[in-house]
Amino acid sequence: MKMQLFVGIILSTFCLFSCEQENTQALKAADADLKGTVIKYGTSFGMCLGPCKKEMTLMNDEAAFTIFYNEGRGVTGGEPKTYTEKLSADYIASITKNVDFETFKKLDEVIGCPDCADGGAEWVEIIKNDSRHKVTFEYEHDVKEIAPLLKLLREKKQYFEEKYAK
Repeated sequence: MKMQLFVGIILSTFCLFSCEQENTQALKAADADLKGTVIKYGTSFGMCLGPCKKEMTLMNDEAAFTIFYNEGRGVTGGEPKTYTEKLSADYIASITKNVDFETFKKLDEVIGCPDCADGGAEWVEIIKNDSRHKVTFEYEHDVKEIAPLLKLLREKKQYFEEKYAK
């Protein structure tokens, strides 16, 4: 009986170690896919007072969320506030899966009429190695070519807003 218990403990240990290795390998693989890539996402409202511009930067395994304050008529005032957090391996893998830089580069730099009549603007910028492309579009409008990526970025921005911007 003791021998069976001892063998069971040994097998359990190997199983747990194997699972931990798989998680570490998944994180390294996802991180390797984002190496050399920076994803920036933001929203802004030109004619607004208060926290009118919010920007998020994803790089390697970290997200930085910055809030800029306006004093009116587009004049930025006060010190911006930045919050940083580590990204989970699952989130990195989801972002990596939904970034197709070649398709993204084919999008127009401006879609629709962003910030017209103070309707607000959203933008996504991807920097990969020495190449950079930024797409600006109307606030809360979808861009079908990057809809899954936009969903992930909007959810992370909402998370930061709920945690830090209240």
